Amino acid sequence: MKKLLFLLSFILLFTPVYAVEFTTGDFKANVYGEIYADGFYNYDYNGSSSSHRFESLAFPGTSNIGVTLTYGNISGTFEAGLADPVRRFFLTYNFNGKEDHYLLIGKDAIIAAYTVGQVSNDIGGLSDFGAITDATRRYQIRYGINGFELAVIIPSVGGNFSPDYTDDTGYKLGTATYQPFMVIPRLEAAYTYANDTLEFKIFGAYGAYLYQDTAKAATDKVFHSYHIGIGGQSNFGNSFLQYTAWYGNNIDLADGLTTYKSRAVGVTANGKISMFLTDENGNLTATQSENIQSAGLAIGIGHTFNDMFTPQAGVGYTLNFGDGYDKIDDRIGAYLNCIIQINDWFSIIPEIAYMDYMQDSIGNKEGYSIIAGAVALLSF
Repeated sequence: MKKLLFLLSFILLFTPVYAVEFTTGDFKANVYGEIYADGFYNYDYNGSSSSHRFESLAFPGTSNIGVTLTYGNISGTFEAGLADPVRRFFLTYNFNGKEDHYLLIGKDAIIAAYTVGQVSNDIGGLSDFGAITDATRRYQIRYGINGFELAVIIPSVGGNFSPDYTDDTGYKLGTATYQPFMVIPRLEAAYTYANDTLEFKIFGAYGAYLYQDTAKAATDKVFHSYHIGIGGQSNFGNSFLQYTAWYGNNIDLADGLTTYKSRAVGVTANGKISMFLTDENGNLTATQSENIQSAGLAIGIGHTFNDMFTPQAGVGYTLNFGDGYDKIDDRIGAYLNCIIQINDWFSIIPEIAYMDYMQDSIGNKEGYSIIAGAVALLSF
């Protein structure tokens, strides 16, 4: 798969292309893709020392090639990438052939999220720095009609109950005794309105996560994860404003944030399961806290000159708080970039960004990063 994508990206870089479409009767095949080439210099300061690094994230993380096969009202999509060989695959049925009335079954992006225009950090969009990531892909059943969408997210397929979860939970359990029951589906809903000058999205999600103690040394515990938010873009001639704002509880359970994924499950002296934050060495550090609430805001602005140059800037802030904590890994980020649209299928985006990690749950400074580089995007 990697060799195939490298070969395709090489060919496409030197060949003017658009989406490849083949039609015969009621059958249609459409091949599409996004090939990213990126390089960023990072200066990191952790509060006491500094380091430098050069990295590429978007090329292996977000580059993709896919195919959609359509017959009548039914279509199937398969999308592959480098970091994730099976990024997306799903079947879609369009009722009466309408694109805004459909049923989707398979692995696709979540709907309860919105990001803005940052391109560093693997097209980060200020995720964790004011925005909730929309890059998460999950198994789901989704129904949509006239802009309304309702999705049932399937957290576990095939009964896989490994204690080291990266899917739908940020916890790495302190002991294998405590297993989260991952079969309860999560619900997501969204409504999107769009016209030539405005896109507006309202979204929300809810999931329940039951932690069971198989040794019966502590009480089983249900943690509730939910969030609500808005996001959108307003166009004013050649200028635009992007924005998102949200509030939630235990969002790391749904992989919506990564700012406090160092949480672990522990047992207090009275035998109760509690939620803690760990330090960089994995030691439990803070007082008991069962829930962590979060809120965020991100704003971006831009203007297009001569249909070719679009400078844009944005800033975002994520606030986390909970019982027994004053602050939990608050973060603030800002970016300045310019989209240089060479033609319909190729663009270059230089960017500089500032990411401030502020302090951890016990008040220690976590430092900041200054990022500078560029992304080249070939889209077909």
